[in-house]
Amino acid sequence: MQAALGGTVAGVCGAAQAVTPGAQAGAQAYRETLSTPVVERHQVVVAGGGPSGVIAAAAAARSGADTLLIERYAFLGGTGVASLMTCYNGFRNQRAPEALQTVKGIPAEYIAELVRLGGVADIDNYERQFRHDVTKGDIPYTVGFDPEVAKVAQLNLLQREGVKIRLHSWIAAPMLDGNRITGVVVESKSGRQAIAADIVIDCTGDGDVAARAGAPFMSPDESGHSDRMQMSLMYRIGGVPSTVQGAFAGIRIKDRVTRWGPAANGNALDVNVLTRSEIEARLKLWDLVENMRKQPGMESLYLLETATGIGVRETRRILGEYVVTTEDAIEGKRFSDVIAISSNPMPGYRGKRYFFAHEGFDIPYRSLVPKKVDGLVLSGRCISSEQGPFQSARSMAPAMAIGHASGCAAALAARNGVQPRQLDVKSLQALLVSQKAELRL
Repeated sequence: MQAALGGTVAGVCGAAQAVTPGAQAGAQAYRETLSTPVVERHQVVVAGGGPSGVIAAAAAARSGADTLLIERYAFLGGTGVASLMTCYNGFRNQRAPEALQTVKGIPAEYIAELVRLGGVADIDNYERQFRHDVTKGDIPYTVGFDPEVAKVAQLNLLQREGVKIRLHSWIAAPMLDGNRITGVVVESKSGRQAIAADIVIDCTGDGDVAARAGAPFMSPDESGHSDRMQMSLMYRIGGVPSTVQGAFAGIRIKDRVTRWGPAANGNALDVNVLTRSEIEARLKLWDLVENMRKQPGMESLYLLETATGIGVRETRRILGEYVVTTEDAIEGKRFSDVIAISSNPMPGYRGKRYFFAHEGFDIPYRSLVPKKVDGLVLSGRCISSEQGPFQSARSMAPAMAIGHASGCAAALAARNGVQPRQLDVKSLQALLVSQKAELRL
């Protein structure tokens, strides 16, 4: 239904069909009818303010769309900030061949803002075969960053583009007219409200909007032999003594180091699993730091900060018009509808870190278009792919490139009054290139 501002909407959270390779597809249908006041209307609504969502919102606004970004936390940055995953990996291949910087455009502008504000890390523990100078716009494989500076840099980027921002708001359900999403229902201190949109971009990471609208999705194998990527509780320590040289097994800014903490396994879509993982990881982390402080010369160390929430890497992947395969990624397959490139290694492919023998594989636009659901563009780690390419493209630099594409696509669809699956890809590619995205066209 078309919602009028100030009216009410019957939003339906539709049945989500899980499609698990090698297992019988199925998920418990969940439906809820809501009578909710419609308080805003926008051409593009971006659900989720992580790296992909921030870039998507900036791109949509720059491309001429009235754009709203909705975020559950009190700040932007998503997993990179809230979970202290303070390294943007995948601006180029980590090893040779790596001459091509695959992520440019608006993501590169954001990194330039981080540099301007002094928010880039001094050193990290990632292997480097080649040197690049991020201060001159030559971005290396990874960029470590200060999470507090990132919060400001992202606000600066969005405010320059005129993006409207709504924080402290949790996406509760999509608004639906049949199979077409017409907006989102949010929960906040203002109660339950509906926000209408011509096009919604799902940047929730978990594909919440798509799944609740009835889009089929893939998930890691639940048979016990899953390659599901682990969750990690990141933390920052201060007071690292000057006698300790180098990155100190993390991402270092002066005497502060962000490090990888205790890991957890399990389905992060289950609130009980998340709760147990958070509790166990925090208790382990406290003991870990206390033991570090007992080592000779380390008495000055202290626990500066733990992540707001444990870092979740893998949940749903929404089934789209094309599924990027592991073979596509390994072979570096080219697509006529390319909208982004992922060059980041696959960190857990067959039990090891797999480095590509090429400079990156194409992400086709079709992998951003969900099956069965209209009015929606996918972005970030929930796009349509097998687990191998997912491990690469879910990293934050390629996720930002995908966000750039999803924002441009949503703006074009809204402005032209067409559904994302009917969008002229050549026009989208031309718009991305005009905004300095790298497509190798």
